[in-house]
Amino acid sequence: RVNTLTDASSNNSTAMSTINQGTAKQWCSATISSNTHTIQGSFNVASLTDDGVGKTDVVFTTAMADDDYAIAACSSINGDTIFTHLGVNTLVTTTHYRTNHATDAGGEADYDNSGTSVHGDLA
Repeated sequence: RVNTLTDASSNNSTAMSTINQGTAKQWCSATISSNTHTIQGSFNVASLTDDGVGKTDVVFTTAMADDDYAIAACSSINGDTIFTHLGVNTLVTTTHYRTNHATDAGGEADYDNSGTSVHGDLA
């Protein structure tokens, strides 16, 4: 059982609770082509659900403790960054969340590449 980690010279100790609280509880790198989502790499992602143009649900493998977790997201289309935002609170649950993707002009658009991560407490 370990309570702290230190570097090779026994300096710079870090409490395990800090490491646990500071690590991402979910991350996902994904692409979409012809309405098919492909997970390129992920942690704690069971699936992606296409909810229409520009809308993707990220479903957790292991649920979060509550719906107060922090989400970071980014996406691009044709190499240009597009605006990624989260759905209303009803679309952020302990088991999944929705990302919405839009062009600078405000129109919804499917992404070429998307990245997300979540910080919070697992159930």
